[in-house]
Amino acid sequence: MDSELKEILKGIKGNRDFYPEDYAEYKVIFDAMHNISKQFGYELYEGPILEYAKLIEYKSGQNLATETYRLLDREKRKLVLRPEMTPSLARLIVNQHQRYPKPIRWYCLPRVFRDETPQRGRVKEHFQLNADIIGVNHPAADAEIIALTTSVIKTAGLKDEEFVCVINSRELLQSYLEFLDIKKKEEVIRIIDAKGKYVQNAIEADLIKKGFKSSESKVLAQRLRTIWQQDPRKEKNYPDIESKSDLAQYLDKLMIIEEKEVKAALEDIGLSAEQTPKVYDFTLIKGIPQDVIVALKSLEVSDRVKLAIENMEELLTYLESFDVIKNCEFDMSIARGLDYYTGVVYEFLDRTGSVARAIAGGGRYDQLIESFGGGKIPATGIGMGETVLHSILKKLNRFPSYKHPGEIYVAAISEDVMPAAAKIARDLRKDFSVVFNPFGWKLSRQLEDAGNRNIPNMIIIGKRDLDEDKVTLRDMKSGEQITVLISKLKEELDAKIS
Repeated sequence: MDSELKEILKGIKGNRDFYPEDYAEYKVIFDAMHNISKQFGYELYEGPILEYAKLIEYKSGQNLATETYRLLDREKRKLVLRPEMTPSLARLIVNQHQRYPKPIRWYCLPRVFRDETPQRGRVKEHFQLNADIIGVNHPAADAEIIALTTSVIKTAGLKDEEFVCVINSRELLQSYLEFLDIKKKEEVIRIIDAKGKYVQNAIEADLIKKGFKSSESKVLAQRLRTIWQQDPRKEKNYPDIESKSDLAQYLDKLMIIEEKEVKAALEDIGLSAEQTPKVYDFTLIKGIPQDVIVALKSLEVSDRVKLAIENMEELLTYLESFDVIKNCEFDMSIARGLDYYTGVVYEFLDRTGSVARAIAGGGRYDQLIESFGGGKIPATGIGMGETVLHSILKKLNRFPSYKHPGEIYVAAISEDVMPAAAKIARDLRKDFSVVFNPFGWKLSRQLEDAGNRNIPNMIIIGKRDLDEDKVTLRDMKSGEQITVLISKLKEELDAKIS
């Protein structure tokens, strides 16, 4: 095999092959996404994988546009593989929203594509749950999306204490920046949104200076970023880090590194010596929602900021009504980088120490559909990939062992009973998963095949039994066999398999 073919057969890095035992794990998550969305009354929709590049550039911002897979078609049109679903959804709503009563509750589970650097919890293509409420501007809609996502995560296998939904308001953040007379609001928001990246990059660069290899530095910096994100004040013990003196020193400096790097970035875009600490200190307000509201109300701010705080307080009451307040924190450092967010924004984060990236993220985008010419149609929604949640559940060993879907193996002893065996298999498939190999194999080979696949039951069909309208039912685990009338076979199998 030549080297080029060998490389091709590896597949494209960042894209995944799903063998049956692998896909079974992801299906646990997909089933939770589908089932919970339907329980909340959401309708399934889809859109094309290809979109015009301009759609993404206009509505998701240049940062995301640079991460897209781009191509030219035969007509020289600039297209992209969809990197997310919200712009496509907005396009669908603009074209057909008159047909549907409001609010619209839609969801989808498409594959999306981003040309990012692969790392734990991040790949170049992934599945993504999108659930949106369109046509109503009310905090109960935001609370419902948060409740739906919470239910998906818990149904897939995480416990209440193993994740958290951190919530902020772009309306509040932007009005506070205006109160401080900051002109470059979008740039400030991007810096706030990238706080974790600043911490990670600073640690990674410092480790490389100390002689660590680049690949090792990246892994260690990601680990320390996870600690910074989940336990910035170091209230837990981390023996894997504490046992290494050249790494342990970072544990007590995570907040110091954050402050230094974020303030430097804010100063680099022109914030004054008075504005920079006020912005940074504002991002430190976080915690139990009720406590955060008290802290925000103590600030001396403009009436517009006060109104945004009142809106956050109203959201709190609906989070209580949906019984998800215990899963939520308010965090003034959550910004969400996409340009179209206008109100409440939220991210779901791991609390087990497994992954630094968000499990899910979303928010309110009241102006996106209007910007497409669709009128004033408010909306809020969530995007949730499967990769981060899978990584956490895998580390916690929450997935069941893989089980072949076959419940029954139909084995014909000889060619002359093959038609009867085929009919029995066909009839049983109305109620069971049945494997039938009509290839003229000897019984010994069929027994071996059923055993290799861990199929629990075998129906052995021979001429003598068939003449008496009977078959042999074998328990593959114990080896016990009984003879059963064909007319009673389903009844016997129901008792065994149930």
